[in-house]
Amino acid sequence: MKNLFRRHGRTTLYLMTTDWLILVGTFGIALRIRHFDTSLNIISRSHIIPEALFAMFYALLIVGLFASLKLYRRKVWLTRAWHGFQIVLGAVLTISAYMLLRVVTKSPVFIVSRAVTLNWGILLLTALFIHRLFIFPALLRFGSKNNLQRRVVIIGTQDEGIRFAEECLRDENYSTLKPIGFLCDHCEKDQKITGNLCCTGHLEDLPEIVDLYKIEGAVITPTDISYTKLMNLIEQCIRYFGWVDVHTDKSAVLHENLDTDTYFDIPFVRMREIPHGVLPKIYKEALDVIGATIGIILLSPILIATAVAIKLTSPGPVFYTRDRIGKNGKPFPFYKFRSMAIGADKDESRAEEIAQHITGGDQISSKIINESYVTPVGKFIRKWAIDELPQLFNVLKGDMSLVGPRPVPPEEHEMSDEWHKKRFEIKPGCTGLWKVYASRTGVTFNHTVLYDIYYARNMNPILDAYIILGTIKVILSGKADG
Repeated sequence: MKNLFRRHGRTTLYLMTTDWLILVGTFGIALRIRHFDTSLNIISRSHIIPEALFAMFYALLIVGLFASLKLYRRKVWLTRAWHGFQIVLGAVLTISAYMLLRVVTKSPVFIVSRAVTLNWGILLLTALFIHRLFIFPALLRFGSKNNLQRRVVIIGTQDEGIRFAEECLRDENYSTLKPIGFLCDHCEKDQKITGNLCCTGHLEDLPEIVDLYKIEGAVITPTDISYTKLMNLIEQCIRYFGWVDVHTDKSAVLHENLDTDTYFDIPFVRMREIPHGVLPKIYKEALDVIGATIGIILLSPILIATAVAIKLTSPGPVFYTRDRIGKNGKPFPFYKFRSMAIGADKDESRAEEIAQHITGGDQISSKIINESYVTPVGKFIRKWAIDELPQLFNVLKGDMSLVGPRPVPPEEHEMSDEWHKKRFEIKPGCTGLWKVYASRTGVTFNHTVLYDIYYARNMNPILDAYIILGTIKVILSGKADG
């Protein structure tokens, strides 16, 4: 539970818990007030009927649906009209999905009474409205007035950081965060920044500041530091607090392109601890094994046809196997269909371009290939990502995941900065955020790494579904080789 509070925060966990209780509670009341069958009365009975047990499980899925509707985002629950609309949408989808599942599965765990379902929908919508639009804001205001918010330090003293602090402390606003002071290398200690807030120290003073002021979190705003120092600072904050919110020029590609949360119209990217619990591990491994197995079975005709086409049209092996860097920097044999002529991996001009792309860091570039080496079959299979399908066997072997960081050859890994290598704290993936966004406008090498690190720090079933569906869209549009 402590790790959950560190990763997600008290407010988010409170909303998730109360939403689940409301979903289950209103279901029980709907059964209680329907007297056509006393066996459905779960409140006065000494045991829980199967229908109610399923409702408890279904409520967990609906909490995930609410998350996809952004009902746990600050920018939604601080905007009354948007919040109300999402509540209505969430309640409608909850009941509609329940009725659809009942019709499709015809399972006995679903309540067949339309009256119970209708009552549940009305009670659910009413309870969510009362709690989220009236009780929850009152609790936030109570917390703000009684200093119950998380005590945070703001790193950076440029305009965005100062405005964020002022908005948090403004009387008419209510925030779950309370700024205690600033950290900045360009200010003197105890120098007044805004209002009653001062510079509490320099960046290297963070450990002693945490103990001295009982700091529970950090918000990183624009400050003149390198990528390496920024990532080290993020890692340090995560070790102390389990999370950190970031809004800097170097993270702009994330909070501009991803649907991130906002504080007072300032977009922030939240970086968290990489989940190491049993449930995340079981989910990830189950998704990989089931997804890869289904993929291989369904795509086996394409796999066989591609192998035959490569063998008949160009000399050389069907598969191209080369080492890639895996989790914690460990190399593994990486499988692809061969799409180029023999000797393409010895192309020195391409190697130089890749080196410039990595060392340049902030230079936008699309995929670097020498078209003269691409075979006719290779051009087709690269366009539709068919050459990548053998990676499903890497997933079954446990070397890769369906979704994860972009795998790179050892030589590219070696020429990368140390902060670049942090993305391989998890398994590399067949696809990732880098695949979805690189196909749109092209990305810099640093942006690719930032996408990978963001995924590692925020991976969850909803994000995985978004990436997989986004990748399918990229493939179907013929931009897989972009």
